[in-house]
Amino acid sequence: MRCKVQPYALRAVAFCLALVMWTVSGFSQMAPDPAEIMAKVQEKYEQAGSFKTWFRQETRQHGAKVGDHASGVMYFQKPSRMRWQYESPPDQKKEVVSDGSQVWIYIPDDAIAMVYPLRQMLRSDLVLRFFSGIGEVKQDFRLAWQTPPAPGRNYVIRLEPRQSQPELKTLILTINPQTYLVENLEFSNALGEVTSFAFTRTTLGGKQPFNFFTFSPPPGVQIVREGPKAR
Repeated sequence: MRCKVQPYALRAVAFCLALVMWTVSGFSQMAPDPAEIMAKVQEKYEQAGSFKTWFRQETRQHGAKVGDHASGVMYFQKPSRMRWQYESPPDQKKEVVSDGSQVWIYIPDDAIAMVYPLRQMLRSDLVLRFFSGIGEVKQDFRLAWQTPPAPGRNYVIRLEPRQSQPELKTLILTINPQTYLVENLEFSNALGEVTSFAFTRTTLGGKQPFNFFTFSPPPGVQIVREGPKAR
């Protein structure tokens, strides 16, 4: 059976990474403001420049009570290099690799690799601004508490685009108040599809070899190129 890779799922991966590297806030002991918290998060990841994290992903279609689950490990290195290694479920392993200009999606069981220009895959101008390190979260989003902050509890912040975005209706971040690391990320689109990521064992800093973020298809793998040059 061919493993289907939906464009929305691919953009979910890209957007998730883009967002982690572009959050805006700070910290106030008495009454923290969501914009301040976001600045602390941005500063944390900005200073690190790279990170590694394990993830659990769930994607639910509109109206579905149960979604599709996957898990694996992800690496990110500025400005826009990333590598997602999906390890579970075992019969749906895949790799998503970006060298900063194009994205490879490799599905070993199908012996196929799809290549997307990064701009086409992300599609949304707002997402591109995140990925490129341009713009301000407060200019692009309305920020609010999803749940009121309380001592000993994670910060949960809701972001809504100021301008309508079909790929992104609402985004919710769960942030550890001690480390300012993003532990959960959930977002929905105009079709009601919801994707969530839970991040664990996150380590900041450290550089991978440059070729770690390139992909060389194994012999016999079918390559499918998407985008203007493919037509």
